[in-house]
Amino acid sequence: MCGISCVITLKGNAPKPHSYGAQNLSQVYELERAHLSKQMEDSLEVIKHRGPDARGYWFSDHNRVDLSPEADQPFHDTSNNVHAVIVGEFYDWEDIRADLVAKGHAFKSHCDSEILIGLYKEYGMSMMEHLRGEFAFVLYDSKNQVIIAARDRYGVKPLFYTVHDGRLLIASEMKAFLAFGWQPEWDVQSILESAYLTDIRTLFQGVQRIQAGRYLSVQSFGAISQMDYWDIEYPKKHEIETRSEEDMIQGVRERLLNAVRVRLRADVPVGIFLSGGLDSSAIAGMVKHLMVEKGVHLGNEEAAIANMNCFSIKFLDEPGDGFDEEPIAQRTSEWLGVKKHVVRMTEDEFVKNYSDAAWFCEIPNMDLCFIGKLVLSRLTREKGVKVVLTGEGSDEQFAGYATLLVDFLREPDESWPSRTLPDDLRLKLLAREQGYGGDQASIQSFRPTDPPSAIYAKQQINNVSIISAASVMPVESMLAPWTYQEFGTQDPRVTGVHNVLPGTVRKKIQVKWHPIHSALYIWQKLLLQNILLVSLGDRVEMGNSVEGRQPFLDHHLTEYVNRLPPSVKLRYGPETKSMSEKWILKEAAKPFVTEELYKRRKHPFSAPVKYATDGPLHRYIGNLVTKENIEQLGFFEWEKCKTLVEDGFVQKDAVQMRKLFVVSQLIEISKRFRVKRAVPEYALQSETVDEDNTV
Repeated sequence: MCGISCVITLKGNAPKPHSYGAQNLSQVYELERAHLSKQMEDSLEVIKHRGPDARGYWFSDHNRVDLSPEADQPFHDTSNNVHAVIVGEFYDWEDIRADLVAKGHAFKSHCDSEILIGLYKEYGMSMMEHLRGEFAFVLYDSKNQVIIAARDRYGVKPLFYTVHDGRLLIASEMKAFLAFGWQPEWDVQSILESAYLTDIRTLFQGVQRIQAGRYLSVQSFGAISQMDYWDIEYPKKHEIETRSEEDMIQGVRERLLNAVRVRLRADVPVGIFLSGGLDSSAIAGMVKHLMVEKGVHLGNEEAAIANMNCFSIKFLDEPGDGFDEEPIAQRTSEWLGVKKHVVRMTEDEFVKNYSDAAWFCEIPNMDLCFIGKLVLSRLTREKGVKVVLTGEGSDEQFAGYATLLVDFLREPDESWPSRTLPDDLRLKLLAREQGYGGDQASIQSFRPTDPPSAIYAKQQINNVSIISAASVMPVESMLAPWTYQEFGTQDPRVTGVHNVLPGTVRKKIQVKWHPIHSALYIWQKLLLQNILLVSLGDRVEMGNSVEGRQPFLDHHLTEYVNRLPPSVKLRYGPETKSMSEKWILKEAAKPFVTEELYKRRKHPFSAPVKYATDGPLHRYIGNLVTKENIEQLGFFEWEKCKTLVEDGFVQKDAVQMRKLFVVSQLIEISKRFRVKRAVPEYALQSETVDEDNTV
């Protein structure tokens, strides 16, 4: 069960007598139900890729609420007062169910999802703290007139909402709203501020997402609010760590093995997405260990190496570019002795899947690796595998990104007296990373290229530099002048700080947390849930009805890892005179990976940015990025965009190519969603605008 569409008629918007030409109110409701049923069927049809095997509907009295999933749901309690639709997976559900049964709760089935209703009836709004897994749900308590919609702690499963024609619409994907008469319009301010990558806004006006670790509450079909039920936490930076390195390594190993084990339980075959990196390779190695040593099944298949299937992407880049990690994945699969299936991402494959990938993701991407993941999930489904374990989330827990190094070096790690990095050397490394000469004063300053707004944003978060990488998309230089006249010149970094980080968190960043932990918090709240888990996770996996499960985002593991000292995540090696990212993960995973991967430096998962001049991709994107299509968007200026194709494909400018990817995907989204052309509000007062918003 993988997709949700939900309609809630808000107070004051019930059908009126004689609506639909009916003779009485009873007939009105009958016709309204038929109309809504057709809309719901069409809505689920749009997102049928998320779960084509079954559908279920439920309408409350007088059509106030309609809950519909793509499977054999909704669930109802025995008194028929509480109703719910759930996507994703709950783990440890057997123990929870047994506890609830002991407390007097009755269940209609043995499905993991049904525990949600029991938890709600036992704990109310506190039910979420008992849930473990990747999930999204909508729950309706008809007796108390309460509606709750929630996402898992890291936002693996998506959930969007909007109000249209007096109805609250909630769905797994925004395209599901189209069937209810919603007509998308660009949220230009969100694009200007990169807010669709940071806060609750999206590309479309009036459409918001429920953030990770939050729930939406609707009381008596009126007031709508969004609240936290969980947040990421780190220890005080001066708090001394007393555990030994070996204790911490073993702690990580045990919790990661457990996170993998619970995700292998399924009633379908389970596979592994295997790249050439440490994260997915560690997962694969642990899966084999659990099968061979513990007899753990692979979903509904026996614990046999012959049943273990890994899936990899081969990017056909130029020799030496380093984008193709498939040869490393091949060596890993041979070392494990398991089957590996490969998709070869030729330019033709990118072209064939370009439009669909943008349609599924509903956001533009600077890197085409998301198209590779879409094709990979298709191969996975074709091989009969419907559930995969993936390596997403590791870098955000164990500090795996190179851009995090400067924030690690910004302050000494006072929590770890045994740290291997002397303070004088730390300052020298910081100066080198920042490109300065090394004197103390310059180390505390900012880069000369930073605008005043960036300095203003950083000052509120203890000068953590990651905010720039986590909140800015490279389209600012192409925006039409009217966008600034209409919405001002707000820096996306300021938007990210103000709209995503509440004052209580900014206070922790300023005085409590080490800068590396502050950077990891920001990265997870912005990039992880809004880009990586979208474009490399749920949306491209569910584009082919494949469910991804992320052991590294198991909160039992992450809450343990968060409390580890910074110096065991990023570690200076006196012997090598270099920094080692994710050090403690390497040590924890060492028995399960090859020597090559144990010693390998991290390389980001990325697709090539150089493609043949006059090749298939050049011709395809060139036909997309035209004056007509740019002007139909409304918020870009053609004069600023007209050289992008030449710059990217002929001049081989990687920066311009990434801009080109973003622009071309916005055009794809515009066409597939039939988005109105964006115009400034003041233009509507003086110019004639037709139905399509074309001036």
